[in-house]
Amino acid sequence: MLAMFGFIAVVILIYLGMQYYVAFWLLRSFPSLPLSPQAARITVLILALSFPFSMYCLRHFRGAWTAAFAYLSFIWLGWVLIWLASAACGDLVLLAARLREASEAWRPWVSGAVLIAVAAGGVWSLYDAGRMPRLREVEVRLPNLPGELDGSTVVQLSDLHLGVTVPLGKFARIVSQVSALDPDLVVLTGDILDAGLNDEAGFAAIGSGLRARLGVFAVLGNHEFYHGIETSAKAFRSMGARLLRNEVVELPGGLQVAAVDDIRTAGISASELASLLAKLDPAKPSLLLSHQPLLFDAAARAGAGLMLSGHTHQGQIFPFGFIVRLFYPRFHGLYRNGASSLYVTSGTGQWGPPMRLFTRAEIVRFTLRRERQPEGTNPNRLHKSKARTRAATAE
Repeated sequence: MLAMFGFIAVVILIYLGMQYYVAFWLLRSFPSLPLSPQAARITVLILALSFPFSMYCLRHFRGAWTAAFAYLSFIWLGWVLIWLASAACGDLVLLAARLREASEAWRPWVSGAVLIAVAAGGVWSLYDAGRMPRLREVEVRLPNLPGELDGSTVVQLSDLHLGVTVPLGKFARIVSQVSALDPDLVVLTGDILDAGLNDEAGFAAIGSGLRARLGVFAVLGNHEFYHGIETSAKAFRSMGARLLRNEVVELPGGLQVAAVDDIRTAGISASELASLLAKLDPAKPSLLLSHQPLLFDAAARAGAGLMLSGHTHQGQIFPFGFIVRLFYPRFHGLYRNGASSLYVTSGTGQWGPPMRLFTRAEIVRFTLRRERQPEGTNPNRLHKSKARTRAATAE
């Protein structure tokens, strides 16, 4: 408990510190602004408090005003993050100029460049987040995959954060995009729902359009815990998805799907994960669905074939991915450990600010392949799978 409070205190200090840094960078760079340091402190404090207060309102009140308030506070947070990075780069340039005794001559040009970078980065990040997710194709060789499943496709959606900044209208377009891929299996790897989603029935109606031969499966991310486990579970069931909670199921053809609740929020240990994965048949292929890309080494030792995760958002707003990497070294993309694989997606939506800078939301389609092609492989099955993949890509 003490460690948790310590962590929260550090986060609050960093959060306030970065906003004060931006404010006093502005005063230092433009001394003619009619704003006193005391007024700047008060203004920054009010703006900084807007974000946590908007989160409180989203969780305790429903209405258009709470969504609008939260949206504006998210936008401010995103601009501050971009401004912080740009101002820090500008100060580094001025520090280098000071060594040449030219910092004061350079300051107006550097300050102007920082403001241009903030404006351009903010506009581009809003545009980038507003775009439809790109389709990322990943081919994975899965141990013990039978011939009849060779070429099967799995579509992963993660971190949509449906609510304030990712509306149900965009979810409907994503469902249509996934349907065009004609997947064999669809998995939702957490943080699909978020605070501000006040229409679970609408979510279920749209989500029911997801279809797959082997089914649609979901796991809980940390934001499903915040949204409410029972509410989230009911929403997934209503859309026709099967919510897996620390269990293993076997699908037609022998493909096994194991799933765990959000590892950090649920407090799942490596030994608990190993106990769950001990239920897998080592002679059959397996997937592990886990929202956070943690305990992959333990999963590999237990024989999980392919682990699918999200949560990192690939940092979402550059350059904060470097900080995210400190907590999640397996940050984005495909990783290997022996015969096991892990894919960490950048997410299909975004959390908080409706902004992405130099990152991109994605829908991931995995094509499952055998480790080797034994004699007697049905070439018609392979040809059909390849043709379907090309057709879906063209769409």
